[in-house]
Amino acid sequence: MTDGTGNTAETVALEAAVYALSEKLDAIDARLERMDAKLERMLGLYDAIGIIAAGVPPRLVAALYAMTPAEHVALQMVLDNRSNREISVCLDVPEAQVKTWIDSMIAKLGVKDRRDIRALMYPVMAKVPAADYIRASGGIPKDWNDKYGVGGIPDPFRRIYHPD
Repeated sequence: MTDGTGNTAETVALEAAVYALSEKLDAIDARLERMDAKLERMLGLYDAIGIIAAGVPPRLVAALYAMTPAEHVALQMVLDNRSNREISVCLDVPEAQVKTWIDSMIAKLGVKDRRDIRALMYPVMAKVPAADYIRASGGIPKDWNDKYGVGGIPDPFRRIYHPD
């Protein structure tokens, strides 16, 4: 027997079952993504223990983990006293993008301006172990600015932070 469109009742039932299964799989996938995000946060907290043990206040550790890799690159360049224009030229991004990154850092660090970023973060960067910084930064090394923060030097980390 057909449903008027040439489909048999069996085909219609099979399509309904496939649709229901697809809905269930989507729900499971969403739940797994939430669980994965929770696990990442828990592992981040575990990783942060080393930085806290080094004497960095927990709120600043949280700020380091909250920053994006691009913000970490910009942070290192701000600590080197670079202007937004210099950062944008070096990273080959619009100056407005650099401003966005720095404004985001200011908010995450709870400071007023880039001078406050430097005053707050110089001692923090001195205390943070290099391996812990790499985990907090999403893969950007602590000495990125010293090695790759100048034009013309190939940057193997560009794919991590650049918005290509």
